[in-house]
Amino acid sequence: MPARADSGLNRNIYQDAALPIGYSLRTRVTLAQLNAGLTLLAAIPAFSYRLIDCALIAIGGAATTGTSVNVIGTRAAAPVQLIVAAVARLVQSVCLRVGTPFATAGAESLTTLADGASFTALDVNTPITVITVGSAMTVMTNLDVVLTFAIDG
Repeated sequence: MPARADSGLNRNIYQDAALPIGYSLRTRVTLAQLNAGLTLLAAIPAFSYRLIDCALIAIGGAATTGTSVNVIGTRAAAPVQLIVAAVARLVQSVCLRVGTPFATAGAESLTTLADGASFTALDVNTPITVITVGSAMTVMTNLDVVLTFAIDG
């Protein structure tokens, strides 16, 4: 990534593609946004995302009715289910987490792609989204989504 000037803070930023930086996104997704599908990370021209870690927390009640909550990316021009959280696991205030190499309590609650494929680079210029699968989710009012990711060039 070429150097970028930040004139407001009077500093230059340079990111070496060989030394990727981990970024973090924490957002509270409303139930309406989740049922409709929400873009968590918008596409960046000429760059791709690579998931490093993910945590999901049900807020305001346990999830009901739907089948799962899926975090979706694009690989080889097709959608891939990077993270799948079964509705039964989305219990109020329980932090479901998956990551590599640091698996924590609850890590078994989120399903990832085989052989670590959830943590490899996605297609260039594609977003990462979250959506309910199955019927529209009910009871839970919000879902906290915490993503740690890298931007690969």
